[in-house]
Amino acid sequence: MAQQTNDVRERLLATLPQPEQLAAYREQTATLLAKHQRALNFDALTSKVLYYCTIGGWFLLNWVWRHQPNFDPNAVRVLELVDAVLLLAAISTDIHYRIYKSQVATLKEIKQVQLQVLELQAWSRRNDCSPSLPTAAG
Repeated sequence: MAQQTNDVRERLLATLPQPEQLAAYREQTATLLAKHQRALNFDALTSKVLYYCTIGGWFLLNWVWRHQPNFDPNAVRVLELVDAVLLLAAISTDIHYRIYKSQVATLKEIKQVQLQVLELQAWSRRNDCSPSLPTAAG
């Protein structure tokens, strides 16, 4: 069991970026964050479009009620149902957008900290600074 745990640890540590590849990792991080930002913008646009469609459906429903007294009641119910579905879809998309936005913000913070640690490690290796820990005797 200890061997398996050690293998997992080694595999996880092997995936960490090395200070020598700082520039490549910085580019990968920028690409990743740009991809997530585009997805966030699309989710925000989708949410807004659904809200506007819901409002448009509500106005259409009110217009039908007030200006078309002989309109088929079943058609009014269908319009109500479509508007309710649009509202639920808009709310669901908005919740998804807000959760995803917070995940992207957290990812951005983590990547910034990772880049700072890598820069410190690279600087430490360039200057041959190895941190010395205080000893119990000293």
